[in-house]
Amino acid sequence: MKKSLFIIALLTPLFIYAQKLTAYKAINGITYHIGDTVRLGLGSSASGTFTYLQMGGWGAAMSYEPNAGPDQLNIGRGYANTAVIIKKIKASKINGIVKYWFIVGGGNLTNYNLMIDDAIQVCEVIPCQSNSPVILQQASDNNLDKLKKLKALLDSGAITQAEYDEHKKKLLNQ
Repeated sequence: MKKSLFIIALLTPLFIYAQKLTAYKAINGITYHIGDTVRLGLGSSASGTFTYLQMGGWGAAMSYEPNAGPDQLNIGRGYANTAVIIKKIKASKINGIVKYWFIVGGGNLTNYNLMIDDAIQVCEVIPCQSNSPVILQQASDNNLDKLKKLKALLDSGAITQAEYDEHKKKLLNQ
């Protein structure tokens, strides 16, 4: 009895992760299904390549070079503002945390691995999280532009100091 319980306990994680996943609700609130199209944003690396969309399958095996560096499988910035189609949904447990990724196709023979939640956090997938660093920076830049325009209007006499202060307060409280 103890031996069979031990074997069941040992094999349970394999059965849990061996289940066929057909849908996943990501951190942006969207439930993705096999066959769905995922809209890509911009690559998040300094060079514009995608950090969380990487070559997979045979393409990765054939192009892998041991000394090429950690970003050799990253997909280039040419995929920005395009779309990929979900072929499979996978999960794995790393250090006690379950991570989900999609195997996606980009219209050619090679499949790619899309680490969905990580990609959403850095806006490599759209819609992304509104509190992601990329979105916050864009909002900050947008508000800075608006403040500059307001200041120019104030300096030209088109608006009063009170109007300027009111609009400035609204922008800074967003």
